[in-house]
Amino acid sequence: MVDDNNVGGQLADQAVGFLELKGAAHGMVALDAVCKAAPVDVLEAQVVCPGKFTILFTGLLASVTTAHGAAVARVGPGLYDSCVIGRIHPALARGLSGIFPGLDARKTSTETKEEALGVLETLSMASGIEAADVALKAGSVKLRELRLGYALGGRSYLVISGEIGSVGAALDAATKLVTELGLLGSHCLIPRPKA
Repeated sequence: MVDDNNVGGQLADQAVGFLELKGAAHGMVALDAVCKAAPVDVLEAQVVCPGKFTILFTGLLASVTTAHGAAVARVGPGLYDSCVIGRIHPALARGLSGIFPGLDARKTSTETKEEALGVLETLSMASGIEAADVALKAGSVKLRELRLGYALGGRSYLVISGEIGSVGAALDAATKLVTELGLLGSHCLIPRPKA
């Protein structure tokens, strides 16, 4: 059994900041600002697709907020999108670390038929992270996949699963958020997917 409080390494029980920037030059300037502004741990800083550089960092909420604000002020129009999330959901911490639950082969065909999948595509990576956190907090669902940027033209998508009512509620909450941000790509609910 996986301990939700000890998964995702440094992300558990901390705030997370994410910056999505227009290229490596803006990325390096933002990285410098993040590191100088407050005591945070940079987990990733990388080019993810042509013209996009991302920075993922964690720490206490006040430190992450300060570092995020310093980077945003420093890069100005070099920013595509960004987010700060206090106490991210443990499943999102695992997902950002590349850990996703496998499908349980011991389920009976009846249990599998009751499960649903929700898929949400966003127009930015930061909005995908925010949407995943909102979805996980809105319903009793599992994060099956989270793809950020690479080979997606800078977009992101997530896949959640669970009982159809929970998946519907989680997908509705996440879709509402990204629609308000103006960053909704597409979404769907698939009841009883065939394995």
